[in-house]
Amino acid sequence: MKKIMKRMSRSGEGRVLGDQIFAAISAVEGISLSTSSRKRLESMRKRKLTTEEQRAEIIRAYTDAKSR
Repeated sequence: MKKIMKRMSRSGEGRVLGDQIFAAISAVEGISLSTSSRKRLESMRKRKLTTEEQRAEIIRAYTDAKSR
């Protein structure tokens, strides 16, 4: 007999975690940001970058680090 699996429908939208919740989850997992990452995030907050600009800056930071 074939087993039928029901799938939960997705709304298509993801969930966005706030800084404090993400930090709490990361602390439980033992993950912490480096000093340079913390400085980069603070700088992006001060400059009020869009999400696309933030993403581009993070990608650029890690791409530049690999080329060194």
